[in-house]
Amino acid sequence: MPRALRHIAIVGALLASSASAWAAPTNYTVDPVHTSVYFGASHYDRTTVRGRFAKIDGRIVYDPQTGAGSIDFTVDTDSLDTGNRSLDGVLRSEQFFDVQSFPVARFQANRFVVEAGKLTAVEGTLSLHGISQPFRLEANRFSCGQTVLFGIRRDVCGGDFRGSLSRSAFGMTRFLPEVGDIVTLQIAIEAAPSGAAP
Repeated sequence: MPRALRHIAIVGALLASSASAWAAPTNYTVDPVHTSVYFGASHYDRTTVRGRFAKIDGRIVYDPQTGAGSIDFTVDTDSLDTGNRSLDGVLRSEQFFDVQSFPVARFQANRFVVEAGKLTAVEGTLSLHGISQPFRLEANRFSCGQTVLFGIRRDVCGGDFRGSLSRSAFGMTRFLPEVGDIVTLQIAIEAAPSGAAP
């Protein structure tokens, strides 16, 4: 092969290798400090009872080139907090989350919905109270890029998501219909490549 053609072939191989590496999916670990899960349900159709979960863990695989990815996201149900200790006790009891029997809620997704180059939703399965159901989270916004905090530069992906579920579909029927069946979720997620410095 002539030297010029051999040179072109080598450059082409290097570029292809570089593009392949760039397009490879990345494993991300959820940053619990910048990740939150809030829930809300109507009370006598007048006000909304709200709360949050304090202990969150998760792994995300995401390829920004194709928009493909997967999620394995868990919350510690015993970490719920409404700001009302009596209500927290009721929600932790067998009447609702039954945290002794079901200490973890888990969302596993393998379909990222991308429209016009933007992530618009994530679809998978929510396992709660011993029952698994199909579940979809709508993306209010989502992006990946670099952040600089205290002089430390990090690659992160993050976004705000929302969803809703019927608690009766997960076997939690206590106080229906006075306490609403539909529970809304507001979820903020930030994650960094696994092994990256915090």
